[in-house]
Amino acid sequence: MTARRRGTPLTTRPRVAIVGANFGGLRAAQELGSGFDVTVFDPSPWFEWLPNIHELVSQAKRPADLRLPRKRLVAAAGHRFVRDAVTAIDAKRGTLTTAGGMVHAFDFCIVAAGSVDATYGVRGVERHAMPFRSVEQCDAIGRRLGTLMKGRKPRSIVIVGGGFAGVEALGEIMRRYRTRDNLTLHIVEAGPALMPGASPKIDAAVRKHVRAYDVQIHTRSPVAAITPTGVRMQGGKRLRSDLTIWTGGGAAPPLLHAAKLAPKQLQWAPVDATLRSRRYDNVFVIGDAAALPVAVPKQAFHALEMGEYAAANVRRAAAGRA
Repeated sequence: MTARRRGTPLTTRPRVAIVGANFGGLRAAQELGSGFDVTVFDPSPWFEWLPNIHELVSQAKRPADLRLPRKRLVAAAGHRFVRDAVTAIDAKRGTLTTAGGMVHAFDFCIVAAGSVDATYGVRGVERHAMPFRSVEQCDAIGRRLGTLMKGRKPRSIVIVGGGFAGVEALGEIMRRYRTRDNLTLHIVEAGPALMPGASPKIDAAVRKHVRAYDVQIHTRSPVAAITPTGVRMQGGKRLRSDLTIWTGGGAAPPLLHAAKLAPKQLQWAPVDATLRSRRYDNVFVIGDAAALPVAVPKQAFHALEMGEYAAANVRRAAAGRA
């Protein structure tokens, strides 16, 4: 299905809706000039500098250090910001609907909806673990750690996930509390090594760095359940935990499947080499939400490039060009 025919130039000022105002969405908005009627949607008022959120765990940074108002950033690009969550996209009709009941028409939609917490079906994640994906979440971890570290009572902290975020969490806890007595840190990874997919030298370097401290690294240890007092691995091993930090990564947001951009729940939206949806000609998908023909890591610098690229292709499509 397509909302409009390829190669047909628009004769009026093109209306572009951007769903999500993180790195990719904001870059796309900045690249689209005054020749476009652009509206950017996001439920949060804050753009967050996610590459440094781990420093909130050690309280080396404060939330205000990592936040800028989205309304101001979008206005600086000459466009309109709507603080509301997009709950439905009807690409065939060229409309989207928000949680607040707004129905907004578009000629093109750039979906930069990001990701949601991936729990992998592990019991207890949402109730008993603290997630590690936003300024608010990492600030909450930092404050919780500050409370736990008062006094001399023995403490056990478990970090689930040995990727970038997990190693960053470990580093920040050690940054502030490595000299504290009676502190045991665990990092649990389902794969054979920390930083899966990276050079094995990184795993070796981390192990060497923490050797002098009470840090236990558990690889090949998929988690089965998280309880109020600990973590249980699939093999039955249990770790006592006063605080469990979940760095399990991201999953596709439900909006992608609901909008028929992704074929199944929990799948990213397939796009072609131009970042155009495989299903709808008037929709481009960027950032974490996109399933690219050749996968790249879901990192901010890729999202920035994708936002720029999608905006350029929206300009071409609006002019009826390839």
